[in-house]
Amino acid sequence: MSCVREREIYPSAPIVLMAIEVRHPLCEPLDRKQVTDMSARVKHLLPLPSEMNEVSVTVQAGSDGPPVQQQVVRSFPRWTSRDKRTALSVRPDSLVIETTNYGSYDRMRELLDIVLLARLAVAAPAGVERIGLRYIDEIRVPAENGSSVPTWEQWVDASLLGPAHVGAELSLVPVVNEGVFVFSGGSDHALVLRYGAQSDYAVQSTPDLRRPLPPPGPLFKLDIDSFWQAADEVPEFDVDLILRQADALHEPVRGVFESVITDRLREEVLRND
Repeated sequence: MSCVREREIYPSAPIVLMAIEVRHPLCEPLDRKQVTDMSARVKHLLPLPSEMNEVSVTVQAGSDGPPVQQQVVRSFPRWTSRDKRTALSVRPDSLVIETTNYGSYDRMRELLDIVLLARLAVAAPAGVERIGLRYIDEIRVPAENGSSVPTWEQWVDASLLGPAHVGAELSLVPVVNEGVFVFSGGSDHALVLRYGAQSDYAVQSTPDLRRPLPPPGPLFKLDIDSFWQAADEVPEFDVDLILRQADALHEPVRGVFESVITDRLREEVLRND
């Protein structure tokens, strides 16, 4: 893989969602003053504050009856961009940045830097336990010869298509496939690749995180999760350490993506405006 290809930003990149998660030991939820302080520190990029509810269900055995389900609703602050395409959530055990308007890793890294400094200034977590970068791609290609199902081996590496030849021998057309592969980068780093052909959308547009939706149709999903997890000890919540780790996690993501797509996809789809 050439250095030029590594630096290339495709005009029609298929990224529909990118997320960064920094998980840390459990903290007290931000109080009203801390939320106000956080809002002031991120308002130039994420000016719209809101509150999200997260519902969890627990089942407890009754002393003299059937198990009882209990719902617990937890609220946490969230900030979004004016177009509702980039969001920050701050939970007691993590912060998560999500965007459907990726642009470039440099843009997201700059936002991460600002968010980390703000979190550190408002209420510093005790350490960092996990850092994850997730990319979801929807690869869509032009229809050919009136077929409703693309010939995916023309666009992605054949290793992602599984035993498609079995269907061909039985005059059956494969329309959905799904697989997962886990790569280890050492004791504390792994990359998970989920992939497969499907229809419509891998990521929906929601009121909380919007995305432009193309017409529904066949797509090939690439879902790459590159993450680091503290192995022996939990390091301090240090901004430079987290950014360096994010850079290291980002490095193999592009390599995996480039390795599983074809030159035809690059030339006919990704490099077209």
